[in-house]
Amino acid sequence: MKRTEKLLSSLDRSWNAFSQAWKKARVKASEKSVHDLRVNTRRLIAALELPRVLSKRERVAKLQRRFKKVLKRMGRLRDVQVQLESLSQIRNISVIDGFKRGLKRLERQEIGRIRGKLRRATKQRLGEALKDARSEFRRLHDSMGDDRFVRSVQRFLSSRRNQFLKAKHRFQRVQPLNEEALHEMRIALKKLRYVLEAAQPVLDPSARQRAREMHAFQQLMGDSRDLQMLRVELEKWAEKKGKKIAVVPALERLQNKRETLLKKIIESSDKLERTFETETARPVAETTQVLQPPAVAAISRNSGTDGHPK
Repeated sequence: MKRTEKLLSSLDRSWNAFSQAWKKARVKASEKSVHDLRVNTRRLIAALELPRVLSKRERVAKLQRRFKKVLKRMGRLRDVQVQLESLSQIRNISVIDGFKRGLKRLERQEIGRIRGKLRRATKQRLGEALKDARSEFRRLHDSMGDDRFVRSVQRFLSSRRNQFLKAKHRFQRVQPLNEEALHEMRIALKKLRYVLEAAQPVLDPSARQRAREMHAFQQLMGDSRDLQMLRVELEKWAEKKGKKIAVVPALERLQNKRETLLKKIIESSDKLERTFETETARPVAETTQVLQPPAVAAISRNSGTDGHPK
């Protein structure tokens, strides 16, 4: 199978997975179905990144924005469901029962709203627009030729990788650490990983392993973000209800869990960078700084929530 056929086949698989996830979320907007739909939406957006950048056609960028709207609609529901899952791991603190009940009411409201947005006609229009993008992708490859096309993909991946490394170095350099730097590194990695997955048909087999390593690191950062968001929301609720002192044990547990995750993030970020050392890349003109344990605690004390989905 030619490289262009492999890429188109990968795009088709991404659409089929998105379509199935859409149907399941429309029937029952469970935590798993919402998560699956969000993941498959992101993968479609990433798969469209190659034709968007290489062709510079506005209609592909417009289609990406339409898929991003799908993500945005599910953002609040996804956050609520993750918070409920995290709270289920905090036991023997009955004072937060009222907070849980409020989240469950909000979850039911969001489920009803989301199911109303996932209309069949909306998905059909997205599918038609994707067919046009698919045709554009084929024409683009045919006009460039196989070798030139692959080189263009590799240059784009190199650019995305260097964006991640710059964000990673900034995260380690900023003192005290802040949520914005962590967020930028997480978003840069997410963009790199999804494009790497989309381009795997034209890359060597090691790309699949690198994508798995990125996914594990991305999960750490996502879990850290979720714990911080829950801590902020619980603290706001407690202040409003006059129960701030009563929820201190729960807040401390969440903070301790997050500090453990932050230490793992620092260690994993260096490990991930070492996997890039064998690749040819433009040097990143920034230096890293070894973090001391107090810096890890600083980000938990001084951070807010970034408000972006996993």
